[in-house]
Amino acid sequence: MAVYLFAVFIGALDTSIIGPAFPLIAQDFGVSLTWDAWTVTAYTIAYAAATVLAGALGDRRGRLRVLAWGLGLFGLGSLVTASAGSLWPFLFGRAVQGAGAGAMFPNAQAEGVALFPPERRGTALGVFGAVFGLAAIVGPNVGGALAQYFGWPAVFYLNVPLVALALLLARRLRPSPARRVPMPDVWGGLAFAGALAALLLSLSIGGPRGALLLVPAAALGLWFYARERRALAGQGEAEPFLDARAVAGAAGLALVAGAAVVGLDMSAAVFVPTLAQKELGLSVLGSGVAVMPAAVTGALLAGLGGVLVDRIGPKRVVSIGLVAAVLGGVLLAWPGLGLTRFIVAMALFGLGTAFTMGAPLNRLALFLHAEERSAQALSLIAVFRTIGLAAGPVLLALAERAYGFTGLFGAVALASALGIALFAWAPDVRAQRVASSG
Repeated sequence: MAVYLFAVFIGALDTSIIGPAFPLIAQDFGVSLTWDAWTVTAYTIAYAAATVLAGALGDRRGRLRVLAWGLGLFGLGSLVTASAGSLWPFLFGRAVQGAGAGAMFPNAQAEGVALFPPERRGTALGVFGAVFGLAAIVGPNVGGALAQYFGWPAVFYLNVPLVALALLLARRLRPSPARRVPMPDVWGGLAFAGALAALLLSLSIGGPRGALLLVPAAALGLWFYARERRALAGQGEAEPFLDARAVAGAAGLALVAGAAVVGLDMSAAVFVPTLAQKELGLSVLGSGVAVMPAAVTGALLAGLGGVLVDRIGPKRVVSIGLVAAVLGGVLLAWPGLGLTRFIVAMALFGLGTAFTMGAPLNRLALFLHAEERSAQALSLIAVFRTIGLAAGPVLLALAERAYGFTGLFGAVALASALGIALFAWAPDVRAQRVASSG
């Protein structure tokens, strides 16, 4: 179990460790925040496609084997990223990292959970959730220290010995069995990732050149749609990459759109150290420490969020989290930011993360759809949340380019308000359960 937890920690650490280095990377490559945002977006798009495909591949080829492949890819991508001398090789390395993480997470968690008896697997998922909380606390501090004293490449070089240690430890584990399970449509997954990347690139470039990229985005989107229809009709051996039948209807569409909003809110965290450096005058190391109120609040309240899901229903818990995100966005967007207001906003964002991520959102998906489609619904929620994580940095950077940090965090507040409206379409799970039991 320790090996699987360590593998997940390595990938989770990379999502929070990069924030303090964000301004240094932009300065070194001579790019604006709009292009620096692709540091996150390139990683996340590759992750979104890989996690669906690698999860099924692990069942088919053996989860431990695919986990090892993912660790290797993640280490290779870290080396490419750390040694890159310009933006495009850097982004290529980030995409390789994302693909590796997409293979690591589902297979490590599936193998770790399988070590527990069925009645204790909720506990196992809670342990993995705690690893993400720990990474959110450790990452910004380690990233800030490494970037300030050794330069931003050290943030990525750190992954190499961690991956080597994980691979060494994994050699002692018993290989997991392979199973005959259908694979999701690989070409459909690549078309999905390509369409999303082309669309977001068109927004980043802008103007006539950006508009040209809408052509391949539309073409890849249509190809993806055609392949999904073919797979859903049972034509061919592959399963659909995203089986949208699990979220048919207005409530299901509102749920996946709301999940994308939650992902966008999460992506704003990567801009917080930059805000702390530019608006509060903090050092690179200090900007990493400044994220602590959000990380600690989120970690402390995550358990409370799970308890409240059972008591008042996931819809109300998610709404409380999004209200906190609205308030946090307004506090950071308001001109004349001071340290006290910044700390309060960070605590509100931590509350928002605890009450939207994980249990509240997943419980909504499970209650909204038939039990036999629960796995599909959870996968869709994860993918659409990742779409928000991928699109968020690009969209928020565009808002910053137009209106500064006021525009960026004002956009977070508006998106969170939209999320409240979207989740209003979801059924009141607790009320339905009480009524049915009577």
